[in-house]
This record gives sequence, structure tokens and C-alpha cells, in this order.
Amino acid sequence: MPENKPLFELLPNLIAKNFLIDENNHCIRIEEHQQADCKFVEIRLKQSIPCFCFSIDKKRKKGEGDPIFPFFNPEEKGICSKNDAILICQKEQKLYVLLIELKSKNPGDYLKQLQAAQTFVQFIFARIELYYKCKHSLKNLEFRGILFSCRRIHNEGLTKRKKMNFNDRNGLQVTEQDCNQTYHLQAFLD
Repeated sequence: MPENKPLFELLPNLIAKNFLIDENNHCIRIEEHQQADCKFVEIRLKQSIPCFCFSIDKKRKKGEGDPIFPFFNPEEKGICSKNDAILICQKEQKLYVLLIELKSKNPGDYLKQLQAAQTFVQFIFARIELYYKCKHSLKNLEFRGILFSCRRIHNEGLTKRKKMNFNDRNGLQVTEQDCNQTYHLQAFLD
């Protein structure tokens, strides 16, 4: 078995590079397609909080299977559902998994998308525990869903620093925030 490594050294080698969301100047930017009203969200990171961000939201080419879940029938509603980004970070000894979804108007099945992402991350961590020695406990995770949408009235360009309130939605702590904004990571953590 490999040496005992921190999670944030393991993840960049285990997740294929084309799924990573790059950090630029201690900031990650999650974007939607150009026609969307909810175009982006930026999250300012803090150097003292290790983070890793990736997205499995890859579009399917016409006539082909799903690029992420090729063993599922993509014609069956919801089985290949994905969210926009997954941000994993550590504050002190606690691991947070932020499941992020951007919606322009109708949030639709966003909660199921976030829950599907939670299941996917649990699968990834179970695989890590099976094949690697990780210094972090991957059992006590704090999953949090964040829906960024245009449904709320917002102030353009405002940087959000205040702590966000999360509500239990079918076992997942979820908050809804404005799109097209910049937030500080610490606002989503305890």
C-alpha cells in the first residue's frame, strides 16, 4: 500500500486533470453556459484552508452515452444527473464537501442533483479508503449543498463575507445564494 498521504495530496493525482477547476489568485470560478442568466459564481479561498475543486458536469454528445456514467442508460430520467462543481476543503480537522449547483430561474430537481453528487463523492472516498492510506478520516464528512440562483434579488458585484444559514433538506444541509457574485469560502464553513 502507498504511504500515508494527506487527502489534498491524493486527490490531484486521482482525479483526471480535465475535471479539475483551477484556482487562480486564490479564487475559483464556476461557470455556466453563455446563454444562462446565472453565468458564474466566484469563491475566494483562504491559503490556510486546503481545497480541491472539480466538476463532472460534462455534456453528452448526441448519439453517445454519458461521458461520466457510460454504464447507465442516459435516456432514463435522472440516472446521469450531475451538479456543477464539488469543492472539498479542510478547516482544522473537519472535512467539508460543498456540492454546488447554478440555476438561472427554475431550480427544478436541484436537490436530487446535489444528493447524487453526495453519493458520487462517497463512492470516490470509499475507493480511496480501499486502495490508499489517507491521513484524514474520510468517514466524518460535512456535506453541504449550495444552490446559486437568479431567483433572489441581488446586488451586482457584492462580495459576501457573512456566514450562510443552511437548512436541512432531506438529510442534506442546503443554502440558496445569489448567482453572479463573489463569496468568501469561510462563509460556507463553521
